Formats: sequence, C-alpha cells, structure tokens
Amino acid sequence: MFQNNPLLSQLKQQLHDSKVRVEGTVKGTDKAYGFLETDKETFFISPPDMKKVVHGDKIKAVIEEVGDKKQAVPEELVETLLTRFIAKVRFNKDNKLQVLVDHPNINQPIGAVQLKTVPEQLKEGDWVVATLKTHPLRDDRFLFAQVSEFICRAEDEFAPWWVTLARHQQSRYPVQGQDSYAMLDQQTREDLTALHFVTIDSESTQDMDDALYIEKIEQNGEQTGWRLVVAIADPTAYIDIHSQIEQDAKQRCFTNYLPGFNIPMLPRELSDDLCSLMPNKIRPALVCYIETDLKGEITNQPYFVSAYVQSKAKLAYNKVSDYLEQQPNAWQPETTEIAEQVNNLHQFALARMQWRKTHGLLFKEKPDYSFVLAENGHILDIKAEHRRIANQIVEESMIIANICAAHYLDEQAKTGIFNVHKGFDNKFLTNAHHFLMANFANDDNRAELAQRYSVENLTTLNGYCQMRHDIEPFAGDYYEFRLRRFLTFAEFKAELAPHFGLGLTGYATWTSPIRKYSDMVNHRLIKTAIANQHGANLPFIKPSDDILARLQESRRQNRLVERDIADWLYCRYLNEKVAEKPQFEAEIQDVMRGGLRVQLLENGASVFIPASTIHPNKDEVELNSDEIALYIKGERCYKIGDIVKIQLNEVKLETRSLIGEVVI
Repeated sequence: MFQNNPLLSQLKQQLHDSKVRVEGTVKGTDKAYGFLETDKETFFISPPDMKKVVHGDKIKAVIEEVGDKKQAVPEELVETLLTRFIAKVRFNKDNKLQVLVDHPNINQPIGAVQLKTVPEQLKEGDWVVATLKTHPLRDDRFLFAQVSEFICRAEDEFAPWWVTLARHQQSRYPVQGQDSYAMLDQQTREDLTALHFVTIDSESTQDMDDALYIEKIEQNGEQTGWRLVVAIADPTAYIDIHSQIEQDAKQRCFTNYLPGFNIPMLPRELSDDLCSLMPNKIRPALVCYIETDLKGEITNQPYFVSAYVQSKAKLAYNKVSDYLEQQPNAWQPETTEIAEQVNNLHQFALARMQWRKTHGLLFKEKPDYSFVLAENGHILDIKAEHRRIANQIVEESMIIANICAAHYLDEQAKTGIFNVHKGFDNKFLTNAHHFLMANFANDDNRAELAQRYSVENLTTLNGYCQMRHDIEPFAGDYYEFRLRRFLTFAEFKAELAPHFGLGLTGYATWTSPIRKYSDMVNHRLIKTAIANQHGANLPFIKPSDDILARLQESRRQNRLVERDIADWLYCRYLNEKVAEKPQFEAEIQDVMRGGLRVQLLENGASVFIPASTIHPNKDEVELNSDEIALYIKGERCYKIGDIVKIQLNEVKLETRSLIGEVVI
C-alpha cells in the first residue's frame, strides 16, 4: 500500500535534503580509517567507508553524528587522484592479478587485468603503469584497474630511474636520429679555426657546447681590457625546423641530467659527436665577441657571427682548478698557448665576479651533491662538490654571453626567449616589507629603511638588489630562506624583462643549444639578425605562448624527476648504514607543526624530524608561521636555516623517506 506513495517519496526527499553535506578531499592513513578534509573542518571516515574511496579523492559526503562525534559518509565522487598511476604487481592467494599503488597513503590492493598490448609475463613485484577503470562511487563497483605499460622487473637495479621517468611520463630513450645529416645553413661562415679556443668541462662530458678564447686589449703597450670570444655549438645548422627531431626537442625541451647518465634532448650523434666542440675537430658555431674593461664592464657593442671553430684542447674542471689553486702535483697546461688562455680566463672571471657582486647579484655558494655509481646502478658514494675556480670561469663567461644575447635579441628582433624573474610575488610584497622592517629597522634608521624597503622600491631592480646586498653580511641562511617564501618563480617570456634573481636588466640563454630548446630558438633568431645585417630581409618569428608554457612545464617536470630519483637513491644508500644510527650536521629547510625538514650537509639527503621526538608534550610546542620557527615552553628553539645535529633512525624504502631525531 506504500508503493508509489507520493507522501512517502516526499518524506524521503525531505530527509535526504535535511542532511548536512560537504565537499572535501580524502586523506588516507596507514590504518584502515581515514579523514575528509574540507576548507573549514576535518571529519572521520570509518574503515568500511574508506573501502569506497582512496587517498586524494575529491568527494561529496553526508555528515552523520555517531555518539558525540561527526563522521563523513562518502556519497558522490567529484574527482579521483587515481587515473594513471605507478604500481607494483601482486598476486593474491587465488593467483589473481592485483596492483599496489606506489603512494605512501594508498595501501589497499586493487584488482587488475593486463592489457594485450603489454606482452611481458608479469611477476610479483614488477613495476607497471596502470589506469583506474572503475570506482565504487562512480561505477557502483569495486576499485579495478588495467595494466597498460610494463616498466621494469622488481630486481632491476635501475628501477629508481625507470619508475620515476614513467611516473612523470618522460622517455628513457634519446630522440630518434637520422641516417645522415647535411649542413642546412646557407649563411656564410667566418673561418675562426686559427683562434686558440679551449673547452672546460667534466672529464666524462661528451656534449660540449661551449668553447672560449680570450685576448688582452692593449693601448700604448698597456692592457686596457679583455676581448672574450664565446663559441657555441650550432645544432640548428643540421636540424630542419619542420623535422621530427625538431618536434621531439620541442616536446622534451631539455636534456635530462640524471644520476649516472643523461637522456639527451637531441640524437646522440648530434649532441655527442657532430655538434660537440670536440678537440681538433672543425665545427659550425655561433660566436659572440665581447669586450670589457679591466673591471669587467662591457665597453663595446657585442656582436655575433656564424663561423667555423676548432677547439685546441679539452680541459677538465678539477685539473684546471688544481693548476690555478697551485695544488701540489697539479696538472700543468701542455702548451704555452693553453696556459695563456687559462690564466687570462682566470683574471677575466675574477673581474666579472667582482663586477656582478657590485652591479648585480652573485649566487649563494652551495655544494652540488653527486652520486657515485657502479655500472649496475649500485651507489658507491655521495660526494659534495663545491664550485671551484674553473667552474666559475665557465659560469662567468656564459653569464656575460647570455646578458649580451638578451639585449642583442631585444634590439634586433624585439623578441626571443628571455629568462625573467620578477622578484617578490605581488601578493607578498607587503609581507616582505614588514619582515625587513621588523628585522633591520631601529630608531636611528627607521625613516631611511621605510623608504629603502617600501613596497614601491622593492618592485624595482635597484631596490631589490640593494635589499639583497643588505642581508649578505649576515651569517647563516635564515634571512635568505625567510625571504625566499615571498618570491615568485622564474619564467620564460618572449619580451625583455629584468631577472631580479641575477640582478640583471635582461638575460636570454643561447649557450646550451644541445641541451635546451629555448637556446635553439634563440639561435635561429640571432642567425636571422646576422643574415639581415648582410642584406637579407627575413622575418623574426616570435616564440608562441605554447612553447613558453611547455618550457615552463618541462623544467618543472625535470626538477621533480631529479628530486624523486635522488630521494630513492638516498634511501638505498643510507639503508645500509641506518643500523649504526649515524649522526650528521644538518640545516633546517622547513618548520611545520608536525616537525622539521632538514638537509644533511654531508650528502644532501632530506630527513624528516617528527615533532614527537623533539619534545614529549605537544601542548608545550608552538609553531610560529611568521618566523618559520618552533617554540617550546615559549622559547624559540628551532628556526629555518639553523644548523643542528641529527641522528638517522629509520629508512622507509617503500615511501622513500628518511626519519631522524635531533641530538641535543
């Protein structure tokens, strides 16, 4: 008698409408239960209900009261984190295929089927790419996935590389090359093979894209300056703009430098051979002439030419540094010409560093960390490598060349791919002003600093550089780290604009066309300008927004790939040592309510320090988010940039994370 009763239907609808509903994101735990996080509140999700969702799902849920607590009951799927994902193969007791999602907060096995396009016979622990096909809230079925790609076997020593590349959808293979390469450029090239160019790079480097020659400028028998000639490999001489190589390079954007090896942006026969500025080989190059005074100030208009060059020697960073630092038993230049080039480049680099220290901004000196690997991928050691004088010679030469290219492109083409950094993010300018005033102003200088650190002044290049020079004398990284939170990210733009991070009015890279697609684009624009100066009337093609966006995204992806592989390798390396409870000096990189994130100074590994190990009573611990500091019993004990001693307690290989505690 109650069937199709309109009053009953109306009552049900009223009951449905009367329930409180929220939208939020599911947060998984290492237990069977989870939480729903909304903008305002967090709700408990019971173990039975967690079987309907996975970590990261955006859902709509009904809020029910169970006793005196509220809990969320999933009702509708808005969006799932699991679409394409990385997983390990597992077989249940009935030998049915399952996959275990490679994510620290997703631990339930998911039933799966192997697509016919994946021919490998899957084994327990193999790494695969899978796609979620059904979801309980969307399809009224259980979680189910398809294995769409095989990555590698469980025992593959190079799993960190292959799995990470697959996660970020990057190829492990070089760009496919051609059977042969013809010189496509029709431009006349100057013969500069008589100049004593040298390359300075790592001993193992094959893709050498820059060579340097320098000579003194003299007047009346006295030196008045330097003439630096920068020769850059010219791959666009061989690559048609409509070719598949061009399209692949445009997609990859960068050579991917990974621990142990690289994945080149261009075919290896180009990057490592035909275009590489190898010693005693004649190569096409794009060349820039730069003149400075003895203080490193550019004195004449730089100019570019297409040329043929011949490197006379391949020099190594460490050997050149040993020689210049007069280390015992150091390498010695084989000829007087090489010695003259090295010594002159050294003096030039010192002048340019002083110029940039005065007129721009120098990089904060930090070591690079490199993994020493056996041929099978096993980690033998991790070394902290500091930038030595030979590295600085090349760095200063490339920076001045890129400064020249930026202004040349702006003057000649009115466009290019420029590296732009705007300094402080507009929405954080007021925060930066208040921070600077709070930390540096006193009764004597308050009026002066109010102007120096005004929002208006901090938006100018000179004002920003002045502020950075103000904080340089202070020891430690606290001010550097604190102000970094207010900065915007560097960008690629098609118009000239300042690079606040370098303290320069313009910056456009063209010195690594073997490794960066943006530099290939700038090469073509520079060569168009050279041709037009010789009577051609060629148009300048402005880089599209799509190219700029792809460069930005590719740079972000490459950094994530490098970080993820490094995290995995650190865990492998330190897992062999964790039983000894080793201790390290570390720098605090972040301070959170849950604890500290530190970087080990010895090898660069990132370690998490749980708050529970810092102080037993959590009610006596307070996070000051303005200072990025932890207070214990009202006293500031830890802040970002502090150096602390920590002990490594645990290595979690499954989640690639390191856990430690502060040693008092």
